[in-house]
Amino acid sequence: MLIVAKELIYAVKALFTTKRDRFILLGLVLIAAMISVSELAVAKLFTNIIAFEKSMSQTNLIILIIGFFLFFGITKAGHFLQRVYKVRFFDKAFKASSADVPTAKENWRWSLAFELTNILSTITQLGVVVLFFAYLSWEFAVINILVVLAIFQVYGKLFSSQLDAQRGFVIARKNKEQITNAVRIGTRIKSGEIGILISGIAMLVLLGVLIYLSYIGGINTSNTIVLFFGLKMQNSNFSNVSTALMRFARARTNSE
Repeated sequence: MLIVAKELIYAVKALFTTKRDRFILLGLVLIAAMISVSELAVAKLFTNIIAFEKSMSQTNLIILIIGFFLFFGITKAGHFLQRVYKVRFFDKAFKASSADVPTAKENWRWSLAFELTNILSTITQLGVVVLFFAYLSWEFAVINILVVLAIFQVYGKLFSSQLDAQRGFVIARKNKEQITNAVRIGTRIKSGEIGILISGIAMLVLLGVLIYLSYIGGINTSNTIVLFFGLKMQNSNFSNVSTALMRFARARTNSE
C-alpha cells in the first residue's frame, strides 16, 4: 500500500511542477468526490420517495422529487466537465513544465497523467463512500474500513509485482529481446483481474454483513438500500483502481 502512495506522489511532482497546477489537480479530485456524494444523495432521496411517498405531505414529496432531479443533474454535469477539462489542463501543465521530455516518451506522460487523475479521483470517491457509510451506520462502517484497508494492502503487492514486470519488459525491448503480446498484455490484465476478483469477494462478505445487520434491526430498510447501492459503487471503484494501477505501472516504467 505504501508503494502505491509513493509512486502516486512521485507522479504528481513529476507531471505537475507548479503549485498552481497541483492546486487545479486537487480541485479535479475534489470534484470527483462531490460527484460520488451526489450519486449517493440521489440514491438516498430516491429511497425516501419510494418508501414514504404515501405518508408524507405533497409539499415534502415535491421538494424531494426536485432535489432528486437536481442532484442527478449535478452528478452528470460534474462528471462531464471534469473529463472535458482534464485534457486542456494536462496540455497547459505539460507546456508550462521545464522538463525536457523526449518525443518518444510524450505519449506515455499523457497516459501516466490520465491514470494518475483516475486513481486519485477514484480513491477520493472511496473515501467519501466510507464516510457516508459511517453516517448511515457506524457499525457497518467499521467493518467496511477494515475490508478496504485489506484490499489496498493486496493491491499494493499486485502493483509492486506489476512494476517489476513492466520494467523487465522495458529492459527486454531495449535489448531487442522478443516478448509476445500475450505475455506483455496478459501479465497486466491478469493482475488487474485478480484485484477485481478480490474486491468482488470482499463485496460478498460485506453484503452478508449488511443483510445480517438489517435482519437484527441494526439498520433500517431505507439505509440498507442506500448502503447496498453504496457497496456497488465501492466495488466499481475498486475495480477501476485495480485496472488503473496496472496501466499506471506500465506508463510509469515506460516514461522513466
